Amino acid sequence: MLWIFPSMFLNHNNAFSVVGLVTENISKFRNFLKEKDIRTMEKSQLYTSKGWINAELLLDSPEAFVVAIGGRGIGKSYSIMYELYKRQIPFIYMRRTQTQLDAVTIPPLNPFNQIAQDHHLIITAEKLSKHTVGFYDTTTEETKDPFAIGIALSTFSSIRSLSAEKFEVLFFDEIIPERHEKPIKEEGLAFANVLESLNRNRELQHRKPLKVILATNSNTVNSKIIDTLGCLDTIVTMSKNHQFYKSVRGMVAIYRYIDSPISEQKRNSVLYQVINNQDFSDMALNNEFSKSDYENVQSKPLQEYNPICAYGNTTIMKHKSKREYYCISGVKSPEHFEKLPLSTRAFQRKYWFVYGAILDKRVYYQNASVKIEIEGAFKNG
Repeated sequence: MLWIFPSMFLNHNNAFSVVGLVTENISKFRNFLKEKDIRTMEKSQLYTSKGWINAELLLDSPEAFVVAIGGRGIGKSYSIMYELYKRQIPFIYMRRTQTQLDAVTIPPLNPFNQIAQDHHLIITAEKLSKHTVGFYDTTTEETKDPFAIGIALSTFSSIRSLSAEKFEVLFFDEIIPERHEKPIKEEGLAFANVLESLNRNRELQHRKPLKVILATNSNTVNSKIIDTLGCLDTIVTMSKNHQFYKSVRGMVAIYRYIDSPISEQKRNSVLYQVINNQDFSDMALNNEFSKSDYENVQSKPLQEYNPICAYGNTTIMKHKSKREYYCISGVKSPEHFEKLPLSTRAFQRKYWFVYGAILDKRVYYQNASVKIEIEGAFKNG
């Protein structure tokens, strides 16, 4: 399988050059992006004096990638988009699906509506083409050029001859889908191809790479986008340890908006007093992932298990005396199934009993990444 990635992910001098074609799987650049703090930060810096998120912090972060994970309604999209508008930074607004993008052209659903109302602006969203949207500031006069354009991850490959030269930032909103939403096929690969297409050869021309800001709620830790960035296990660790900031290799900044003043004010609202769903409240108010995302993720003594096969970048091991299994990172078995359609079906047919063990909660996982990979092989394969 051919994977396309910015070659920065393999460049240890941090040049962040975006030119490469990589013929291995995602695990190669996962291994490169190891955790490394490069600066300290106070939690109070995450928020403005009024309790909303501090978007200046995100735009001024030195990392090329910035991931902002926060509860519902704390001002992620509003603050980021207004800061970009205020600084007059041309940017690209991206959603996961074309349906989500098309919705912003309906006047009541324009994501700039509240910004326009608060700051006495007139901002419209109009179709540029079948798969693109333009955002126009017509406050003072009509303009032919949009200050931002909108694209969708699911249909980006259908866009031809898009010139992204003038755009400095890609703002990808709501990167983690809600649990009921259908996944996009090869979502991580699609995202990497978007990055390659938008960046092109900027750094070869001695220009800064496109800054990528990704915002999301903590709907589920099962995100192909975060996994593609090599940050999934880092974010899981941050959540478990109640951490609010981490820099990964000086290239990916992760901000978790915990103890949000706005969330605290919402806690006593009618909605959260009536809704009887702890997972929803934990996500919306506490910025916590569902407990099911961590179920059976724990450390086990490897000497008690023998490898039986490997799928993708995960090895499945069987306990020597118990009817249980342990999945670990890395290929440590001679029988290896690739994450390709035919190979996945062969894996499902031969190791159907592993899925039965998953349902019986007799399968344990070294980390969240392997849990997602193995459970996904049976659910989505």
